[in-house]
Amino acid sequence: MRGQSRRVALCGVLCALAEVFLLLGGLVPAALYACPILAMIALLPVREECEVRFALVSWAAVGLLALLLCPDKELAGVYLALGWYPPLQGRFEAIRPKALRAAAKLFAFLLCVLGLYAALIWLFQLESVVQEMAEATPGLILALLGTGCVTFLLTDVLLRRFAVLWQRKLRGRWMRG
Repeated sequence: MRGQSRRVALCGVLCALAEVFLLLGGLVPAALYACPILAMIALLPVREECEVRFALVSWAAVGLLALLLCPDKELAGVYLALGWYPPLQGRFEAIRPKALRAAAKLFAFLLCVLGLYAALIWLFQLESVVQEMAEATPGLILALLGTGCVTFLLTDVLLRRFAVLWQRKLRGRWMRG
């Protein structure tokens, strides 16, 4: 029972930390993409210490709270669209060869981002996003997608390295007993 309580407590505390990162992103306009990445990193110990199921439930809880609490709905959408990746990163890592794995990751990223912005523009009709996309040229949109792909691949590397850091250094300090 003690192990289960510890896992639930860990999930709760780290969900709160992830939510704080997302709320801070609503205050700093330039942090639209940085704060969801920080929230993903905050939930890495949940993936490492608990099951993937706990990590997915934590992602869903943080995402739903972000939709309710964050002033920037685009930021909450970015987290909801991409925050599922860290819990399922191991499934992508099992794909061989490396080129196919990278292609699968980029395909999943592009599918999520295009779905997110389609929903923000046509379903939710988020005025700021509609205006930004109306003013953007197709070349600019493609450049942003390309930059997003590079950022996603760098985030993938960052998540792997933070997981190793957790296992080798931080876990022993924070998970005593």
